[in-house]
Amino acid sequence: MKIAYLTFAAALLFVSAHAAAATGSDQEKIDSQIEKDSQFVAIFVRAEDQMFNGAGDYERFCDEQPPSAKRLKLRKRVIKTLQKKAKSSFAKMRRKLERLVADGQIRNLQRYWIVNGFACEATGEAAHALAELESVGYVYQQHHAPQHRTPTNLSAKKQQLNLDLQRQLLKSYVDDSKSPFDSSKYKIPWNIKRVNAHKVWKGLAEGDDAKKQGYTGRGVVVAVLDSGMMSIPALTSGLWRNSAESLNGNDDDGNGYVDDVFGYDFKRNVPYSVCASLPPHGTLCAGIIAGRPGGQADRPAVTGIAPRAKIMPLIGNGYFRAYEYALLNGVDVLSMSYTWDSRGLGHYRGLIRTAHEHLAAAGIVSVGGVGNYGRSHPEGAQIGTPKDIPCVIAAAGMTKDGEISTSSSRGPVSWENVLFFDNSSQTPPSKPDVTGCFGGYPMWTRVDVWEGVKRKRLKVVDEDDAGYVLATGPRGNSFSGPHVAGVAALMLEANPDLPVWHLKRLLESTCKDLESAGRDVITGAGLLQADKAVEAVLSFEP
Repeated sequence: MKIAYLTFAAALLFVSAHAAAATGSDQEKIDSQIEKDSQFVAIFVRAEDQMFNGAGDYERFCDEQPPSAKRLKLRKRVIKTLQKKAKSSFAKMRRKLERLVADGQIRNLQRYWIVNGFACEATGEAAHALAELESVGYVYQQHHAPQHRTPTNLSAKKQQLNLDLQRQLLKSYVDDSKSPFDSSKYKIPWNIKRVNAHKVWKGLAEGDDAKKQGYTGRGVVVAVLDSGMMSIPALTSGLWRNSAESLNGNDDDGNGYVDDVFGYDFKRNVPYSVCASLPPHGTLCAGIIAGRPGGQADRPAVTGIAPRAKIMPLIGNGYFRAYEYALLNGVDVLSMSYTWDSRGLGHYRGLIRTAHEHLAAAGIVSVGGVGNYGRSHPEGAQIGTPKDIPCVIAAAGMTKDGEISTSSSRGPVSWENVLFFDNSSQTPPSKPDVTGCFGGYPMWTRVDVWEGVKRKRLKVVDEDDAGYVLATGPRGNSFSGPHVAGVAALMLEANPDLPVWHLKRLLESTCKDLESAGRDVITGAGLLQADKAVEAVLSFEP
């Protein structure tokens, strides 16, 4: 244990030394779009002292870990390191910040540690003043997700309706993760069979007791960072439950979020990420990952790749608060459906990469579909952020007939001209990483949330007593990503302490090759094979 910790510390020292050299003293430390004026702009101030600060630092950290490194023990050390750096850096900036706040030049400040820094709204003059601080690495103009503090955005009436629903869910909540799962009782859709998840449920091999055991994702928590989740019984029975929180209007666990019993809505700053009716996207994804059997058919269908994993629904695509929340609440896999066109992000793209490399070091497997820009974007610009980040597992999409969808985004990707990550000595990351299933299989939703032509595409297969339906029709690479999340959950049940970089390698090395021989920019390493991936985990020796 002591030797392992010293190795961890040595790796951090090496990374820190490399990070310090990543920006020279002559490097301009502020986004060129930020004018030096009195107008307020949303900024993110990245501290100079990061755990990983540049290209190759995460990979070096992984290489430096001993063979005995365990994911969950690393998590504690990484979080401690990140929080310590953030506290130290903020202390160095505090006096300057207090003056700028007092002068009315900074407002709505939000501190972070998943990336060492803070977000706020600041005048252009204040932003330039912050860039002059020695402890500041760079000042970005924010893009997309607002990382600074925002007010609660929900009417009192809707809050009451959602609160009543949370009470109903809590009253009927039963943890089914340890309940037996007999797949012979259920219909198994083609997508689950295509990635061989059903074989993992039954057990993998004869002889060895460990391999004969079935794996269904027990003990694994998957955060679905999306549009939230509808209160569909086939999904709510798999909800993650914050055991330290009650529905009483108080922050019982002291984490800064009131009544976050089943997750949180960071976009509206309310604890209602499970609602009766929501945009369907997050619900569809959650069902692919961990949907339980449901409906009124004599032999109901099971939709989840990992039908005993726990689902933590979160709202707030790309919000760093959601990243930190997931990490502190035991999330193992982060499923993301959002993609931002990397051409418009500029250097801000590197900030998102830093956050995901820190998440990976701390044991969260980040996954998602590669995007649907195969026909609309030029080559080299089809896979956006965060799916273009090397440590994020991005999935292309296969249709039922075995073809790759023409809209599935293709590689390559490049990090050229992105501050901290433009390293010509490194081979550009190869994307996509793997291939999942594009659509055309049953998913849980509500008919009334679909309109126009989209509604015509839905074919209802079954429904439950609450009026929710199991339907085919929705398609897109958003649904390829949850297949990765489900397979990763199966792998982590088999070995909860498997570090992220080993999991990613084993997952890719066991895929079924498609297209041209070897890895390619259309299908990555190939089609997911859950049975082979779990077998590789069980036989893994570092």
